[in-house]
Amino acid sequence: MKNFLYVAETSFLLLGTMIGSGFVSGREIVSFFGGNIGFYALFAGVLFFLTTYLLLSLGGSYGTLEESSRALFKKAHKTVNVAVAICLFAVVASSLAITDSMMNALFHIDKRIPIASLLTLLFAAVISKKGIDGVKKLNFILVPLMLLFTVVFLFVNGNFDFGAANYPAKSNVLSVSFYVGFNMFLSAAVIVRAGKNNRVNNLIVSAVTAVVSAVLIVLIYGAVNYEGVNAAEADLPLAALFAASPFMSAAFGAVLYAGALTTVICSYYPLNAAVVKKSRMFSLTLALGVFLFSRIGVKLIVGAVYPAAGVLGAIYFCYAGAVFAYKKRAMGKIKNKESFQEVRNAEKKEKQNSKTFRRGLQ
Repeated sequence: MKNFLYVAETSFLLLGTMIGSGFVSGREIVSFFGGNIGFYALFAGVLFFLTTYLLLSLGGSYGTLEESSRALFKKAHKTVNVAVAICLFAVVASSLAITDSMMNALFHIDKRIPIASLLTLLFAAVISKKGIDGVKKLNFILVPLMLLFTVVFLFVNGNFDFGAANYPAKSNVLSVSFYVGFNMFLSAAVIVRAGKNNRVNNLIVSAVTAVVSAVLIVLIYGAVNYEGVNAAEADLPLAALFAASPFMSAAFGAVLYAGALTTVICSYYPLNAAVVKKSRMFSLTLALGVFLFSRIGVKLIVGAVYPAAGVLGAIYFCYAGAVFAYKKRAMGKIKNKESFQEVRNAEKKEKQNSKTFRRGLQ
């Protein structure tokens, strides 16, 4: 039961971090996927699995992203942590911008009036004070509902086109690799902290997040692709699908807000945890900074910052994966050598005892 709860809570935590507002709104899918969706969604799923398992394993070995960076990157660990912080900063800002775009799409509230983003940021600050357990509990409630209703709404809409992209975007191995890279790089601080030293549980959590991510990529791509370039060019492509129905529009708006909320909280928590140790003033400065940056708008942030984060993520995972595997192999050899030596010492001791026993008999 304890293992099941860990798998469920951690899976929803990871999905809440990875499949947030940018994903559920369709903005990320439109930006990085543009054809042969079956192959590229499967490829993304495999990468999600490998990177999730790596991060959870790092958590089991080192506890936090800071400590794992210190162990793997040595003198460059501070640079890595700064890069992660900048990327987290950008994803919080883009998610806050999405909440204001959502208010504009649903209720025609001017995006320059930041009611939704300010309330979301305030709530994120409150939850962040409760630590990783508070973040897990919130995701355990919101993420299953968000995923369920997203799938239901897509099938209620019922229109899909899984063929070539009807908007100017093309997929390739690099673009998908960068997409997974930035998504996981942005999620690294939370995922590492959630990792345990249990290989089976880590494999199950990684498999669940990979399968759910791949399936949703296919469904969201098909729905937006059916509508074509008008939906793809919108700030919130999936919201454009339901604009004709006030009820569906409002209902999907609630789902979208849940995605924005989980993303903001999961990304804001590690940032706030790092700065609040130094001073409350730093915490206030962080909140003001992400809010001001969110005023740039979701399309500009996703279009400019996310590709750079994807490159950084790809480099991070290639290097971290190679060094961690080398360290594990080296430790395994040392343990095997020590075990072998212990066996030899035990055999020698047994022989000596046997000789002593025989001499005693003689």
